[in-house]
Amino acid sequence: MTSKRDMKTLTEILNLSGVKVISHSLHTGIGMILQIEQEKSFGICPKCGITSHKLHQNHRHIIKDLPFGEKEVFLEINRRQFKCEQCKKPFSEDLDFVKKKRTYTKRLAYKTIQEVLKNDIHSVAAKGIVTKDEIERMLKDAITR
Repeated sequence: MTSKRDMKTLTEILNLSGVKVISHSLHTGIGMILQIEQEKSFGICPKCGITSHKLHQNHRHIIKDLPFGEKEVFLEINRRQFKCEQCKKPFSEDLDFVKKKRTYTKRLAYKTIQEVLKNDIHSVAAKGIVTKDEIERMLKDAITR
């Protein structure tokens, strides 16, 4: 059984602002899955800026993160969708550590780009953490930034 103290320690080690670890599991051949959730209970409408507490839907996402030692780390988060009381439109909450429509953290993208600058795309992809397509997407995102 995992204690609250263990979850607090994992949250501190994960070091992502605004989220906390609520459970974890280790899977042979896959890696570590950390189930996380946002600490805030609301979303801010991207159209009008109004705070909404009205939950509309839940969407589970799996996001690749930096490895922990030799273990690959995956973050499982329930990305909530809220409904704006003013606009009457649903919107997904922002995750500060993941770019929209991406399946990896910003810090994994940064580290991967640093590795590609020292090596090449194929050798970095061969490590198995991210695919060649994901690396190309990371590079395109970095160029547009």
